[in-house]
Amino acid sequence: MTGSVSVSALVLRKADWRDYDRMVTLLTAEKGRVDAVVRGCRRPKSELVNAAEPFVCGSFQLYYAKDRYTVTQCRVTDGFYPIREDYDRLTLGAKWLKLLEETGVEDEPAEDLFRMALSALSYLAYSDIELGLLDAMFLMKLCFLNGFAPAADKCAVCGKSARDTVLGFDAAKGGCVCRQCAPNARPLSEGARRILLKAPRTPYKAVEKLVGHPDWPEAGERIREFVQNVIGKR
Repeated sequence: MTGSVSVSALVLRKADWRDYDRMVTLLTAEKGRVDAVVRGCRRPKSELVNAAEPFVCGSFQLYYAKDRYTVTQCRVTDGFYPIREDYDRLTLGAKWLKLLEETGVEDEPAEDLFRMALSALSYLAYSDIELGLLDAMFLMKLCFLNGFAPAADKCAVCGKSARDTVLGFDAAKGGCVCRQCAPNARPLSEGARRILLKAPRTPYKAVEKLVGHPDWPEAGERIREFVQNVIGKR
């Protein structure tokens, strides 16, 4: 169906295409992941040059015809430029964009995921919170909003409640597990388990409350193991 649509979008990836064009992958609130072409953006003084740069977000006007979206206008609201000025922040931000691209779904509204991504990038660009903590919060939110968060209130295998047993952690088995189902599971402190359970269900800005929390590094290690296991099987 031919026509135009306005979307709130974040540029996840770019690739040069033809002489002056680029292909971009966008995460949009209204339509999930969208692949689009930005025509002429590599020409000198192109008005669309910023529409084809990773980390840029704003209001994008898309035109759909012949099974392809084309970016026709873009009003940038943020480029998170401090991320580009720090190697560690840039490396982490690039990882996040890749995960958003890999888990994004086409033609499916993703407003919560989109808003979370902007919030996370804002903290990455403009806060001095430890990068490991920002990453842990991003991964926990990413899993929760995409529907594959690790089990944290019960055994992922038998369903026994955390109230009735001590839970360890096994990424391959789906998260928290009891000793009967996974005797070789990693030990998991109660504090880390509660972070894995509660943090994903809060706004990203709740990351501020975890600053200085003694159990977040453990929770961060476990969620990174889990994401590596899940994404590797997709």
